[in-house]
Amino acid sequence: MRIEYAPMGEEDVALWLPESMAYYEAARLRAGDSEEEARAGRQASVDRFFPDGRLIDGQHLFAILVDGEDVGWLWLGPWSEGGDQWWVWDIHVREPHRRRGIGRAAMEYAAEFAKAHGAPTLGLNVFAFNLPAIELYEALGFEAASLHMIKAL
Repeated sequence: MRIEYAPMGEEDVALWLPESMAYYEAARLRAGDSEEEARAGRQASVDRFFPDGRLIDGQHLFAILVDGEDVGWLWLGPWSEGGDQWWVWDIHVREPHRRRGIGRAAMEYAAEFAKAHGAPTLGLNVFAFNLPAIELYEALGFEAASLHMIKAL
């Protein structure tokens, strides 16, 4: 299995953005946001990182290719403009390709890429319902830095 990370161009981003943001909004709903909160979170992300439909400078978005087939994406970059702390904003491996080590390889690539760009740390957010991802991140050495909890009433 040959895994490559292909930088996305403007046309790729235009096709990717609605799919990615739909996943993000659905995850926020599943995590307990109201429809309005999930929509607002989606819009805030678009406004911050894609103000004119294109990814802002300094952020890096890759298609994950396995033997030439597009199986997902990896998006990472600095937390803030000019900052040295980096963040994995989004990683997604499409369902038929999961549990094959692709996500692990992509996260290892993200860490190498961020380090090569001067990042002293790499952070991420993961929704609590995503137990397979949490297990992967812990196995890769990530530790909880914050924990939000909720109780349905």
